[in-house]
Amino acid sequence: MSKSNDIEGRTPNRIRWIARGAGLLITALWLLMVTGYAADGSEPWTWESTVIMVLIIASTLGVITAWWREWMGGVVLVVCAIAHSTFACFAAGHNHAFAMLISGGPYLLTGILFLWSWRKSRSIGV
Repeated sequence: MSKSNDIEGRTPNRIRWIARGAGLLITALWLLMVTGYAADGSEPWTWESTVIMVLIIASTLGVITAWWREWMGGVVLVVCAIAHSTFACFAAGHNHAFAMLISGGPYLLTGILFLWSWRKSRSIGV
């Protein structure tokens, strides 16, 4: 096997592990925030709380799915990122662009990394 083929064969694996690590970190942070918010109990449960909880659960399932099915999980994460950003646009009081970037951006990046890894692994036959 040539050296360039060996390097190309490792590229999807590296991208995959970067995506997995980023997905786990992002999901852990969101779940930590939701758990803290629910445990605090100082604010009543609203429709916004329900929507964000559904989005976080869907995103978590997307990250879990992407560990075994990169294409399917990547698509779910991109769709969830768009949903997170759309929700942030309507729910944010100020700085809509920043809220959209913070809530949907990490999932968008992770979803794109999973899709890129899937595409690279298919193109070289790994």
